[in-house]
Amino acid sequence: MTDFTFISSADNEKIKLYKRLSADKKLRRKEQLFTVEGARLTADAAAEAIELHCVFFTENALKKYSEALELLFSKYNKKTFSMISDELAASLSDTQMSQGIFAICRMPKSDNAAQYAKMKLGGKYIILDNIQDPGNMGTMLRTADACGIDAIITCNCCDVYNPKTVRSAMGSLMRVNIIDDDIGNAVLNLKNAGIAVYAAVIDSSAVSLTECDFSKGGAVMIGNEGNGLPRDHSALADVPLTIKMHGTINSLNAAMAAGIIMWELSKA
Repeated sequence: MTDFTFISSADNEKIKLYKRLSADKKLRRKEQLFTVEGARLTADAAAEAIELHCVFFTENALKKYSEALELLFSKYNKKTFSMISDELAASLSDTQMSQGIFAICRMPKSDNAAQYAKMKLGGKYIILDNIQDPGNMGTMLRTADACGIDAIITCNCCDVYNPKTVRSAMGSLMRVNIIDDDIGNAVLNLKNAGIAVYAAVIDSSAVSLTECDFSKGGAVMIGNEGNGLPRDHSALADVPLTIKMHGTINSLNAAMAAGIIMWELSKA
């Protein structure tokens, strides 16, 4: 396949849509579309059966990433693809070293009731409460993928489809089960499934993470980067837990703390 529609104008409707989706959370939710950049992320989306609404690439990208693109060409209609100029690619890129490949993807359908119905004793879950940094969110999703966490529940968090989150998750966004809900309903559903709920807090009287019994699974609540969990939210948990630390340090970056907690969950 060698003949593609060529786009060089920033006024092209698909180009304008890509830019608006990258910048606007409300539009992403309304249209149920999000953007990805790079050969690997585009290939990951296709591998996870994410619908590619449209794909843009430069002539240089076609030469450099021909194998990845040829695989996409074999899976999708020709109308999905457009070649773009280097100048236009530079205007779309959110990275310093762009690979010249961009895609608009359709969000997978989300059914909270169906996700909750699958929860069972022995499952391992993370509840993220008011996480606001997209990079932290992406790191947490990637760690959840690596640790085999059954689902991430986001409550009043930044958008998981923010381009920075998508990039830092390194494809894990397409593989991790994500439920977006309010924290009260999330905790209620977990408890109804017989799953113990833990709250990660900074409290010397809380149970040490290393002493928690996760042999029957569990769900751990992790709070905002600067403020942690509000007291009325941590009070919803069955058990408060804390990461014991040495010296005068009393807290960790939220993504680092989440990684330690997920590792302990995965070992059980």
